[in-house]
Amino acid sequence: MKRPTILTLCALALLTLPLVACSSKKPAAESYSANISAYNHTEDYIHQFYVDGAGGGNSRPYGGGGSFVCCISYPAKWRPGLTATVKWTTSSGIPGDKRPEAIKPRWHEKVVPIDKYDIPGSTLNVHFLADGDVRLVISSKGSGAKDYPGPAYPVKPPDWKW
Repeated sequence: MKRPTILTLCALALLTLPLVACSSKKPAAESYSANISAYNHTEDYIHQFYVDGAGGGNSRPYGGGGSFVCCISYPAKWRPGLTATVKWTTSSGIPGDKRPEAIKPRWHEKVVPIDKYDIPGSTLNVHFLADGDVRLVISSKGSGAKDYPGPAYPVKPPDWKW
C-alpha cells in the first residue's frame, strides 16, 4: 500500500472516532439503587431490620419515614414474582412494659413481594403492618404524600401514650 493511502485511512478513522464516541444512544439501566426507609404501623419497637441483607435501622411505634439508610439495588423493570427477604427484631413499644416476653427482642423473617412500580423510585419504603405483614413500596414519594402508592402514614391510636 502506498504511504498516502495509509495516511488517508488513518485520517478517516480519527475523524469518525468522535462521531461514534458522541452517540446519544445510551444503554438502558439494568438496575437502580434506592435508600431504605421504614414505616412502623405497630405498637412494637423495631430494633433493627434488613432487606436482602442491607441494614435499614430502627423504627419507633406508629412512626417512620424521615430518615434513610443507603442502599439497596433493584431491577429497572418490575416483574411478577419480584420479592425481597425482610428480617427484623421487635419488642414491646409500650412504655413501662416490663414483662420478660415484652423486653426480649424477637426475630421475624418474611419473603415479601415488592409492589409493582412503573418508574424507578429513590426509596424502598418498608411498611411493617399491624397484622404482621410487610409491604415493600419503591417510590420517590413518602407515605402521606399525595399519590403515594403505598399505605397511609402510620396513625397512633387515640389512647397511645408515647
